[in-house]
Amino acid sequence: MTVALAGALFLQVISLVILRLRLGPGWLLRPVTLLVLVSVVCDGVSQILLIDPSVAAQDNFRIGIPRSLIGPAAVLLSAAMLAFTVAYLFMRPERADATGADVERTRRLLDWRVFAVACAPLAVLTYEGRGFNSLLTTGAGAPGISALASEFFALLLILAAFGFLLRHGYRWFTVVVAIQSALLAAAGERTPVIGGAIALIVLCARAGARPSGRQVAGGVAVILVGFLAVSGVRAAQGRDIYYTSSGFRNRTVAAATGFETAVAGDWGRLLAQDAARTDGTSFTAAILEARDLGHSSLPWTDVPESLLLAIPSVIWQSKLSSGNLDPALTEINDFGLHKVNFLPGLPGLYVGYLTPMWLLVFLAAAGIGAGAGERWLLRRVTAARLVLLAGSVTAAMAFQQGLPGMLVQLRAAIAVAIIIKGAELVRNRRGTRQDAAPAEGRFAAAQP
Repeated sequence: MTVALAGALFLQVISLVILRLRLGPGWLLRPVTLLVLVSVVCDGVSQILLIDPSVAAQDNFRIGIPRSLIGPAAVLLSAAMLAFTVAYLFMRPERADATGADVERTRRLLDWRVFAVACAPLAVLTYEGRGFNSLLTTGAGAPGISALASEFFALLLILAAFGFLLRHGYRWFTVVVAIQSALLAAAGERTPVIGGAIALIVLCARAGARPSGRQVAGGVAVILVGFLAVSGVRAAQGRDIYYTSSGFRNRTVAAATGFETAVAGDWGRLLAQDAARTDGTSFTAAILEARDLGHSSLPWTDVPESLLLAIPSVIWQSKLSSGNLDPALTEINDFGLHKVNFLPGLPGLYVGYLTPMWLLVFLAAAGIGAGAGERWLLRRVTAARLVLLAGSVTAAMAFQQGLPGMLVQLRAAIAVAIIIKGAELVRNRRGTRQDAAPAEGRFAAAQP
């Protein structure tokens, strides 16, 4: 381990320690804490695993990148996340920590049957290769219905699971997590399996019914099974089954076979695969190399413009042809990086646009925004805010995509929350009219 990498790990430890000290025992139930933990996995844990040359040799992201730049890249990213964490805590998010909810009202508004019905066609599209994790869901030619399935499938499934627990009790927690994880694992991605279970735990805790230690342990076991199943499928046969109309049954059979392959197979290879897929420093290291060779930074004005990616294509149909809105793709092309699916992460996405000092300032500003947003979100426990909380957790798990990708994850929750809030206002107005009608009748009867 280099001195630079050790310094990066030290900065990450500081971030976690100050979060724990300021936020208290419930610190792990906050979206921003989860975001910082994901950054530690990508920029810390994965880097420790990649110290082994045999593991690093299987990381395609590091092709042609000097190993001497990995440490400085990790330091830069860790310092940026520390600035983000300090700025977040500056907003005093611990002052807003309401727990418990009007369970009856929340249960009526978050009816699991409604979410299940809405989720069913998206699941069908996903298992037909036209939804979540589909080659058709990205690019200028992506069908609108496929993009819709990709964006809403996981969120609606999480809300359906939570609504079921609200109605039928939390004793079903482990069973519900197992079903939810199986449906998400069949989509072919590992992060939603983990993020979905974590979101369910956070929602239950916010509603005043934190799962027991045994239930959490059962959920962790289910997550591990789903994670290994998807990893085994990818290691044995790649991702092709998830890009075609293979159906839920074939995907489930493949997952079972993949789990057996993962358990009985080469654990070193699986570990290397997972370390490579969470490598959050290679993109930054590649840009640092290009800068050492004399390449100048890209215009900083493209940074705020990239956030326009969060605008739905339905509203802005010419979005994908309106310039270089994708920062990672622009940097790959402009800096001459090799063409792979880099995972830049929240701080690394804009390394090609901002100097180190301005990157720290940008992350500090993002931390202030995150602190203000989370403080508002946790001030009350309502159905609409629970939907936004689920979206915030899934957005935090999308850390590797960078800020625009995280906002895209959040916008689905915003849309659903608006619908839920509208339904609540209609219910309240209808209830007020029903209460007023008998009172008017009694008043009329009392007149001589």
